[in-house]
This record gives sequence, C-alpha cells and structure tokens, in this order.
Amino acid sequence: MRARTVEGSSLRHSPGLLSLAWVVVCVLSCGPRSDTPRLEKVSPERARFGAPERLLLSGAFSPDLAVDLGSKEPPSLENRFEVRIGPERAYGVHFVSRDSLEATAPATLPPGTHDITVTDAQGRSATLTGAFTVVDRDVQRLVFVTSMRSAHPEQWTEAIRLELRDPDGLPAPTSTPRTLRIASNSRTGRVALLAQEQTAQAELEVTLAPGESGVDLMYRDTTPGYHTLESSSSQLEPITQTVAVGRLGPPTAVRFTRMPLSPLEAGQLVAISVEVLDSSGGPASLPATGIQLDLRTTSPGGGLAVTRTDLFHQTLSLVLDKEGSLPLIYRDTRSAAEVRLLVSAINLDTNTALEPHEVGIEVMPGPTRRFEVQRSGAGSLQVGVAEHFVVQALDTWGNRTHDAGRVLLESVPLDPGFSLSSVELAEGKAAFDAEFTRVQKVQVVATYPSAPDVKGASPEISILGGRPTRLVVSPVQGPQRAGTPFDLTIEALDRFGNRSETSMSVTLSAVGVPEGALSPTTTGAFTGAIKLPVTLIRPVEETHLELFEGTPEEPGELRTATGGFAVRPGPTQRFVVENTLGLQEAGKPFPVRIRAVDAHGNTTQDVHDLKLGAEDIEGSRITPSAFNGFQGQADVTVTVTQSHPGTRVTVASGALQGQQAGTFAIRSGPLARFEVQAPSCISERDRWKLTLRALDTWGNLVTSYTGTARLTVTPFGNIAPITTQSFSGGTTTEPNVVIGELVGRTPHPCLQVTATDATDNSRSGSACISLQASCPAPVK
Repeated sequence: MRARTVEGSSLRHSPGLLSLAWVVVCVLSCGPRSDTPRLEKVSPERARFGAPERLLLSGAFSPDLAVDLGSKEPPSLENRFEVRIGPERAYGVHFVSRDSLEATAPATLPPGTHDITVTDAQGRSATLTGAFTVVDRDVQRLVFVTSMRSAHPEQWTEAIRLELRDPDGLPAPTSTPRTLRIASNSRTGRVALLAQEQTAQAELEVTLAPGESGVDLMYRDTTPGYHTLESSSSQLEPITQTVAVGRLGPPTAVRFTRMPLSPLEAGQLVAISVEVLDSSGGPASLPATGIQLDLRTTSPGGGLAVTRTDLFHQTLSLVLDKEGSLPLIYRDTRSAAEVRLLVSAINLDTNTALEPHEVGIEVMPGPTRRFEVQRSGAGSLQVGVAEHFVVQALDTWGNRTHDAGRVLLESVPLDPGFSLSSVELAEGKAAFDAEFTRVQKVQVVATYPSAPDVKGASPEISILGGRPTRLVVSPVQGPQRAGTPFDLTIEALDRFGNRSETSMSVTLSAVGVPEGALSPTTTGAFTGAIKLPVTLIRPVEETHLELFEGTPEEPGELRTATGGFAVRPGPTQRFVVENTLGLQEAGKPFPVRIRAVDAHGNTTQDVHDLKLGAEDIEGSRITPSAFNGFQGQADVTVTVTQSHPGTRVTVASGALQGQQAGTFAIRSGPLARFEVQAPSCISERDRWKLTLRALDTWGNLVTSYTGTARLTVTPFGNIAPITTQSFSGGTTTEPNVVIGELVGRTPHPCLQVTATDATDNSRSGSACISLQASCPAPVK
C-alpha cells in the first residue's frame, strides 16, 4: 500500500510511520517555498524541426512527496510536473532540483516561436512567452539515397530510398504535408511502396506527414532495359534514378537509347542517354573495372556534358563503373540538317571494344534575336554608287532563321539619298541595293517593326565624295591691297554637293591684270578642297578671278569665277623722282615728276607732306622746299639757284625717302655783275693785283663768259690798264694795276674801282680801296 501526501497536508497512519514521514517531509519541505512554479529560462532556446531536443528549464519548482507505508524504503519524490511547448506536450519531464527541470521537445513541434508552460500537481502553472523557437530545416532538394537498382523482368527491385535533404545534405523532415510523385519513363513500369505490392501504379503519389523525411519504394517492369524513375515535388527540382531490368549479361554493345523525337532548337539543352547492353539487347552487367565511353559530336557548335552545370565538350570520355546507363546533356549552337552523335566503348576488364553506335539529329535555328547586315564590297564607298547588301535574321547563336516578313531599313546617321525603307525576308534572308549621297560614316540598320529590340547594323562604312561635277570658289571681299595675300577656297564638288575625292588641279587668271601680277596661277594637285593664298601685285579698278580645271594647254570642262572686286595699291614704301634730263640753268624752273609707290612700284593713294632737296645744294637754294598734301603722283616745278656739275633731287616724308636715279648738271645763269677782288689798302705808288669774277644773278661763276671789262676809279685818279684781258673760265686777273695822280691826296677812305662789261654797261661791279700813306702788313 502506498500513501501520498502533498506538502502542507497531514498523514493519517501509525504514530511511528507518522514520525518518520514528518522527518522526511521536514527535511524536504520545511525550507522556503513558493506556492506556484516560476519559469525563468530555457536552454537551448532554438532547435531544428524534425528532431527531438532535450531542454533544461530554470526557475523555481516544488515536487510531490511519495511514501510507501508497506515498504521499508524511505519516502521518495514523484515527478508531478507537466511541460507544454506551444501546442504539444513535452515528454521525458524530470525533476532535477528545486531550480531546474528537464524535458524533451517533440520532433513534431511545428516551426515557429512557442511559449513554454510548466504546471505542477496542484494545477498551478508558469508560462515563459516566446521562450523556444523551432527552425524549419529548409528542404532544398529530393535525393535518391540508393544507387542504381536492377531486377529481372517482372520481379521487384530491392528497396529504393527517396529522401528530402536540407542545405547541409542531411535528411530534412517536412514541416507540412508534402506530396512526392514517382513515375517511370517505361510504359510497362510500376512503382509501389516497400512491401506494399498492392499499391503498385504507373505513377505513384506519396504524401509525407510533418516530421517525415522520406519513403522506401520498389520498382517492377516487364520490358528489359534501363528505365528511369523520376520523382518531383512542389517547388523542388525533379530527380532521376536508373533501374536496370533484364538478364544482365556481359556487355556487348553501347547504344544511344533516349534521343529527342523532334529537331533540336539551337542552344536548347536536351537530355539524352547512353546504355551498355548485353547480347539480348537488355541491360548488361558492368565489369569490375568499368566501361570506357568515348562520345563525340560532328557539329563544331555541339557539346556534351554530364550535368547542366558542367562545361560542354565536343568530345567526352568517362568510365562507367556503377550504372550501365549514362544520362547526358547535349547542346548544339550550330543549326544543321543532320548532326551525328557517335559513341564507342571498351570493356576495361577484357580490353575489348563494344559495338559502337551513332545517331543523327537535326538542329533548327532558334528564334530571331538580331539581324546581320553585310555589304558585298569592302573599304570606302563613293556617293551615288549603288552597293549590294544582304540582311539575315539570326538567332542567339548566329544561325540564320527561317523568318519571313518585313524588315525596316534606315541609315544612321540619316542619308537623304538612302530611300529604301524596308525589305521582305524569305527564309531569313533578303538582298537589296542602296546608294548614299552624303559624305560621312554611316551604318545600315535593320529592325523588326513588331520587335524593336531585334535589330542589327552593318559595319561602319566610310562614304566618300564622287567624281567632281562643278567647281565652287569662295567670294573675294574687295577692295584688296596689292601685294597683300588673301585666302581663296576652291572646292571640287560632286553632283550631290560633296567634296570630291578625285585629285585635280585648277588654273587661275585675273581679268585685266598684267601677266605676272597674279600669284599663284595654279593650285597644284588637291583633293576635294584647297585653301589658297592669292596675291595680286598690280592695282586695278575692277577684276575677277577665273578658274578652270587642268592647264591652259589641257583645260578641263569644270570652270568657275569669282565676283568682281578692286585691287588698291599697297602702302607707300618709297618715293620715285623721275630723272631730270639735260643741263639745267640756275634760277630757271624745271619740272620734276614725283611718285609715291608701294613695294611693287604701284603709285599709292596715301597722302604725304614732302620735303624736297638736292644733293650738295644748300636747302635755301632750291624752291619749293616742301610739298604738303601730296598724293600719288605730281609734277613739281623746281628752281635751283646754285650751279652744280652733278646733283639729284631728293624727297622725304618721315622715314620714307626717294631720289632721282641719275644726276644732272646746273649751269650758271647769264652774266649779271662782276665781283671785284682788290686790296683793301694801297699807297700812292703801289702796284697791286686785281681779279674780276663774272657772276650771274645768284652769285654763280659764269664760266662761259669770255669778254673784257673797262676799269674806272672815282672820285680821282687814273687807273691802268683801262681794259682787262679777256675772261677765261669766268675770271680774269691784272697783276700790275696802278692808279695815278694820287700824290698829295693821301689819305682817302675810299677809292672806288669799277669794272664794266665792255659791251653792256648794265653789267658791272666795284670795290672800295682805302688810300693811305702806308698800309699795314698783311696778317699771316
């Protein structure tokens, strides 16, 4: 018999037992106590779904006391606590101490955050809100855990395990009901749950309950061969498992057994299979060392891979040592009427070759993704010359598609002469001719009207100018200055107004301009256009430039001309004084022509204030000495009063100067008077020298005078000789002149000696001589 008491109640039994019970109760219960449990913490706070988790709960907990009155064993503590985690009850609850409990969270606890509630035997409870979290294991994929299975026809295979796996590759129980679908690619194949043959179906659906991670299956088929089981579930990638059904004899051949029934699309990934067969045509048993497979495609754009993530290879070699069926992925990016796939194999145990196999596949181009626009020619293209183009519709891989329909065409940038707006495709191709009229770099762009993103452009084409059909010259702004270059732009244009790309030369001439006054007279060879500095060195009231292709000896057909313009002289560079011819006479005016000229000798139009002079002539002896307001050219009457054997007229204005090129002589004028040269002092009986010089009005020696002069003296005295000798070179000298009848008349301040032309009394000259008793000695 067992008796139970709760802390704080009384025991109704024998006194001895009562005393012992009180001792036990006092030992266990007489300390501080709490009327209700208290839950403070749980560890761990998280667990993965699908696996039980042992928890430690911390807080304050009061247990029950159990006493067996019929036993000699001492009273014991009973576990009277209940722990609930969210909607479910924990199991394995164990009282550890007044401060802690242990409990196991069930594997079926759904993912999410849950409250934990602890209830004692008196129904008192404590709850810790959101204390425990169950994390979904995040199912990532389905996995056939078992390797390839085999069986004889109409017999069941061994168990085939299908599981859900998490990201770490561990079994992942589902947190919600999940349906798995399993089917075979064989029409005669059947799938059943393990040991439940009555459930066999061609396509089996199995629903996993929450907490379940997988299922065990069996497979049976009446048709020999390598069959593929495929399993799928919502939002998971489907998976496959090979099952071999047959006698499984030694390998004799290798075959492609799963091929696409319709043509492939370029770039499409397609699953194919290779199987190792025995002599019956069914699956073969694999040798211990394995089967060496060598696969090859004849397409340069084809490739084989084991999985979708592998690189694709035109040839592939591998060894089969576990399964006699090899699923492969084939992709071909080159369309073709037939592509050959070849497989050969070697039994590595016996080193013997198996019967090879090859199949053909048609590869069709994919949908049109772009256009290819190609021209027949290469290099640059001339305007106005038609060029042949081909436009093709291509798929992603560059295969020509079979599209038919209208394709829009345009030139980029715009060319006014490109008038073709569209072409019609036939079998993905169209040809057309187009020409351009504008010099630029251009592309021909093709676009689908219904799909603007599907487009293509030709390589960039340089359009060059055509044959020249006319010359164009820039206008000349007048007036121009003689000797100053001005720019002239000459263009050779084709019929569309583009600068021609043909080399040519142009000859220039100026109307009304002397030969040699235009420079240059030819452009030399140029292409398209040339900027030419042109100089005219002769002024003209109006002229224009005429230009023609070629040379005067071989002129071409192209001609043009500028508008009219004037050429003015350049700035004054110097003065020109034209030579005075012959002998001039002093004091007699003579004409002098003065011109202001530019660097090329043209008479200028500048206004100057001139200073006139003559070489070795005193400035006061030439008139006029200045000429104000001089412009261009003037005839000036010049008078020089100084005789000179050789002089020239000079002109100056600031830094500008000019003079006659040659010299001319100025002779003296006619005799106007005599210059009498006598001593200033004589005594009564002195003989002295008298020199006469024949002068004109301006004091020039008249060297041409050859006459004689009469001598007289006043107021008294007689002079001898009375008549001089003839003049020679304009002078004559009498070495022994004496004046008589002077005795007793000394002194006298002035004896005037006069010389008069023997034939003309108006031409004379005199000198005053002082008469003294004695004259001072001449100063040496």
